Amino acid sequence: MTAANFSLEFQLKTCEIRKLNKMYFKHLFKERIVVSLLLILMFVISIDFMLENDFLQWLIKSLILIVLFVLIHFSCMDMIALLVLKLTKKMLGSAKFQNKYKLQFTYSDICITSPLGELNHKWTKIEKVISTKNFLFLYIKERNTYIISISKKNYNHLQMEELLSFVEKNIMSITKV
Repeated sequence: MTAANFSLEFQLKTCEIRKLNKMYFKHLFKERIVVSLLLILMFVISIDFMLENDFLQWLIKSLILIVLFVLIHFSCMDMIALLVLKLTKKMLGSAKFQNKYKLQFTYSDICITSPLGELNHKWTKIEKVISTKNFLFLYIKERNTYIISISKKNYNHLQMEELLSFVEKNIMSITKV
């Protein structure tokens, strides 16, 4: 297989799914919730602007709404994300959801697919690759630093060797511990 045609897919195990949910999806939910609340806030402010005759009164109402938004954001965001993750853990009990978590490696990027969303990382974002006897760790440096861990015991040995070979030849040297 040439490097340009490189493609591997791993079904994630329950322990790996839990780690990813804690790292990735808690952050992903926070972002989605903040964007949703910002859109609602902008909608309410713009509707109020159209209905309000007095600019000063509209400005005061808008400032109060923005302050409330910031207070809610900082006080409740972690709680909301935690509730969503608890719901996710309950869904993990179902085999239907476990089979939808996949880690796919292609020539250009790494894709993490789940029922909760999809995340893509370019190979250029990989800061370090560490291989141990039982795990392969990919350290991704982005806005938030992530670690993707892959258990070597749970997957086809040939697939894991193919992935290690691809990373060593095309991405960066692997630190072996």
